[in-house]
Order: sequence, then C-alpha cells, then structure tokens
Amino acid sequence: MTNELANIYSTAVVTDDSGRENRLDPELTQIMATSRDYEQLKWAWQGWRNATGPRMKDLYAQLVDKMNEAAVDSGNRAKENTIK
Repeated sequence: MTNELANIYSTAVVTDDSGRENRLDPELTQIMATSRDYEQLKWAWQGWRNATGPRMKDLYAQLVDKMNEAAVDSGNRAKENTIK
C-alpha cells in the first residue's frame, strides 16, 4: 500500500497550457523552490494536488485504518492514540 502511494506521488504529471508535462522532479520542485509568482505557485500546487490527491485518498484512508488496527493489536488501546 505504501509503495502504491509512493508510486502515485512520484509519477504524477501536471500538464501546462502549452501541453508540456511537468513532473514533481525536476519541474514542479524547481517552480516551488524558485518562483515568487503567486499564480504560478498556485498552479503548480493545485495541479499537483489534483493529479495525486484523488488517486491517493482511498489508499491513504486504508493505510490509516491499518495503522490504527496495528496500534490496537500491539496493546495501544487508548482512543486518543489512534490516527483520525
């Protein structure tokens, strides 16, 4: 499950208006590290979120459930110690 999440995160692509594909590394990382243009930064962040978030959402929820089950199984029964 964590491998699948990492794969989605590392292989997602954000396409700009000219059709150029921007990957996390190096293109989007470079934009986020150097740009001071609000609209460009917003485009990069929203594009990345839209390319990864919907694909990762259910897997991440499953991962949290499994982590909580493991915590309970290992004797950590305090409700406040589980991830919400």
